Amino acid sequence: MQKVYIADDNVEFAEYLAHVATRHGWDAEICSNGIKLLEGLQEGDEPALLLVDINMPQMDGIEVISGLAALNRPLRLRFMTGGGAPSMEAAKLIAQARDIDVGDSMHKPLSRDLLKDVLQTEAGTLAQMQAQSL
Repeated sequence: MQKVYIADDNVEFAEYLAHVATRHGWDAEICSNGIKLLEGLQEGDEPALLLVDINMPQMDGIEVISGLAALNRPLRLRFMTGGGAPSMEAAKLIAQARDIDVGDSMHKPLSRDLLKDVLQTEAGTLAQMQAQSL
C-alpha cells in the first residue's frame, strides 16, 4: 500500500483528498500544517507522496522544504494552492534545488478525475523509488 501525506489547513479539502486516496488503495495521513507533516514523516522510511498546500499557518509549504531536505527518506512532492502560480513555481524551484523530487503542481480545487490520475501516476513513481532503494 502506497503512503500519501496530505498537508492542508482546509480540513474538508484534506478529508476529500484522503477519501479519494483511500478508495484507490492509498494509506492517507492528514497533517494540518508543515510542522505536523515533518513530525509524521519521522515515523517511516518507505517512499511517500506528499500533497502540500503552499499557504498554511505555522509552517507553510515553502518553509517545509528545509525540513524535507534533511530527511533520509524517498519522497515525491506535489504542491497545491488555490492562489497564483508564481508561489507554486517558486516552491518547486526551491525544492528541486534541494534535490527533492517534485511533480507538477496542482491548482485547487482538484477534480476527482485529476486526483485519480495523479495518484495513479505517482504510484508508479513511488514503485520505481522503492525498487531503487532496495
